[in-house]
Amino acid sequence: MTDTPGPLPPEALRWVFEPAGALPIDGGKLSKETFIGQERAERALAFGLRMSSNEFNLYVSGPPGTGKYTMCRSYCERLACENPVPDSIAFVHNFADSDRPVWLTFPAGAACGFRDDMDALLAELREVIPKTFEGEAHEEARKKIVEEIHGRQRETLNALEETAREAGFGIQMTQSGMNVTPLIDGEPATPEGFEKLPEAERKRYEENRITLAGPISDFVKETRTLEREVRSRMRELDKEIALLAVRGPVDELREKYGENEKTLSYLNMVEEHILGHLADFQHPDEQPQTAAAMMMRPPKDENPFRVYEVSVVVDNSGLKCAPVVYESNPNFNNLFGRIERRAHFGTYTTDFTLVRAGSMIQASGGFMILNALDVLTNPGVWPALKRAIRTRCVRIEDLGETFGWSQGTIKPEPVPVNVKVILMGSPMIYYLLLRHDEDFGKLFKVKADFSSDIKRTPESLRDFRAFIDFHRLEDGLLPFGERAVARVLEASARLVADQARLSAQFGELRELLLEADHWAREEGAGEVEEKHVTRAEDEKRFRANLLDERLRDQIVVGKVFIVVVGAVAVHIKGVAVLRVGGFCFGKPSRITARTFMGDRGVINIERESKLSGNIHDKGVLILQGYLGATYALARPLALSASITFEQNYGGVDGDSASSTELYALLSSLAELPIRQGLAVTGSVNQRGEIQPIGGVNEKIEGFFEVCREMGALTGEQGVLIPHQNVKNLMLRDEVIEAVREGKFGIYPIRTVDEGISVLTGVDAGERDPGTGAFPEGSVHGLVAAKLERMYEDLRRLGKKKDDDEEDAEE
Repeated sequence: MTDTPGPLPPEALRWVFEPAGALPIDGGKLSKETFIGQERAERALAFGLRMSSNEFNLYVSGPPGTGKYTMCRSYCERLACENPVPDSIAFVHNFADSDRPVWLTFPAGAACGFRDDMDALLAELREVIPKTFEGEAHEEARKKIVEEIHGRQRETLNALEETAREAGFGIQMTQSGMNVTPLIDGEPATPEGFEKLPEAERKRYEENRITLAGPISDFVKETRTLEREVRSRMRELDKEIALLAVRGPVDELREKYGENEKTLSYLNMVEEHILGHLADFQHPDEQPQTAAAMMMRPPKDENPFRVYEVSVVVDNSGLKCAPVVYESNPNFNNLFGRIERRAHFGTYTTDFTLVRAGSMIQASGGFMILNALDVLTNPGVWPALKRAIRTRCVRIEDLGETFGWSQGTIKPEPVPVNVKVILMGSPMIYYLLLRHDEDFGKLFKVKADFSSDIKRTPESLRDFRAFIDFHRLEDGLLPFGERAVARVLEASARLVADQARLSAQFGELRELLLEADHWAREEGAGEVEEKHVTRAEDEKRFRANLLDERLRDQIVVGKVFIVVVGAVAVHIKGVAVLRVGGFCFGKPSRITARTFMGDRGVINIERESKLSGNIHDKGVLILQGYLGATYALARPLALSASITFEQNYGGVDGDSASSTELYALLSSLAELPIRQGLAVTGSVNQRGEIQPIGGVNEKIEGFFEVCREMGALTGEQGVLIPHQNVKNLMLRDEVIEAVREGKFGIYPIRTVDEGISVLTGVDAGERDPGTGAFPEGSVHGLVAAKLERMYEDLRRLGKKKDDDEEDAEE
């Protein structure tokens, strides 16, 4: 005799929290640094964030709303307080290669001081240098150099004139150059006089003119040498005089920033460049002012003093500890920096003053938090991020440069960075990266897993009460009464469908608190009560259940065939869970089975019409295994059967209806009617054991609402569920009330025998150990008898066919 389970009592259908004496009134203290039930993630974060190696970056995995960002940010800020404020960074002109700006580092905030000092230096020199050259000493020295060079040039010219005179020529210097004229009787000859000379005399003059070519060439060379010398000596003189004005202010900066060798080297180059470009300081106002003149000038010379500017890209003066940066939009420019351009009469130019640092440089010395999906979907970001982590430096460049598209721009010196990177994302992204990116496992060695649920313990209950109080104060909510707190805790258990666990998706719980507060204020209440939390749940469900309501209406009006009263053979109801966005609801479906003589086994109509998923196909094949193991020990199954979900046009998957399909087959074979007021869910194995499923609350409530809408809550209605799912029950109040009034029932089922006994009202029957037969009149007995008759009929038909074929051959 099979033990037939009865319906569950109302107390088993929901965990109800009794607050009296269970929690302190204040619930303990909670702050932003306190996290509930995430010990594994906490330990992983503490380990990964303290590891100094650049390979031990973190991937934080878990569902949304579990506090991943809040916990990461909190831990990072806590550790950041133990680390010093990193240096500030500035870009300056590279006097050796203007297309490759260099960076300088300074203590936090000192970069701006260096920039101001350089601005002050430039302003001082632009005022002092012109005055220095206005002194009498400078003019006397220049005059002395000019006179000396002129004297030497005069001596060279005199020697040339003497040589020319001996050859019969005179030297005349004009604005257009040097003229060599023949002399007749010591006087310059006219063209007419020279023509009157005898031919031999003219020939001698020509020969002598040729001999003067060498001395004249030497004179020209000497003159040019003297001109270069005068310019060189003038420059040296200017440098010597300007050095008196430049050396003092620059030495002050050298003394102030002497601890940084790179800064000292830069100051030396600044001094050398100033002394080599004194003309820019001597004539500061002699700049072309017309548009035409400016267009004719090279763009890089529009401001000759820009090369002395300092572009501070990271200041850090406002920090008290290491930085913690969350980049919400990690595109290439935001993360790694960019090079801006300025328009100059129809063209675009750039220089080191237009270099901008990205978040990676700003986070150097601290922590960078990124969303994994955003990083992977922004072009070029993921390869550049791996490169920055691996090389510990960031190259500021245009995105096109990373793909080899040269854009003729500057190439700033790569900036060294020391950043701990935390990626936040889903488990699926983590495993995809781990499988398909060989660098990922080397650079992100620490995984911090956030759970979506936590165990219900006195400590976690206390923490949840503290969570409610914390957000009441943080968001300015009304006080929550004892029963309201209890209702929130019960809602948390419903979110994870487990009476022994609570949800760790605190984002959703916070939304519930805000909505309950809203409805309490709408009523003018002084505190949030249980009814306000319940209304918040109901209103949220109502806003999302339009499709659920439309599908239910189709059943009520008879367009979808669902019967919830009486008993009919081969018809049974399964319940599926549909998800629309974040809303889940149960939808009953009618499943029918037909059995007939044959040897094709169980035919899955959904599979034949390509509407069945792999898991559902597996569940149907398991049915055949069960039937064979139960009824084909002595003879083969002479069975053909078909199973289908009636009015199913969208496909089906999952094995939670496999027990339902088996019950339909047994009903057809035993020719026993099934109670139509009962719906079934649960998968089955080949031993006939009922296995747990998901979405049990939605399935029960979905069928309950159909029965209620059809006006058929008579006590015959209910749902058969796997007994393992009893602990997952967190049903709504109206379902529990109907159970309490005897109008609806929830039946925990362990085996197929229990389920078929409840559905048909007939004992399933147990096999006799001696004879191996099932009791006559039991479900299994009826099925076995039907299968035996089908086998005998099939064998008889087969024998008759063979006899007919033999007669035909004779």
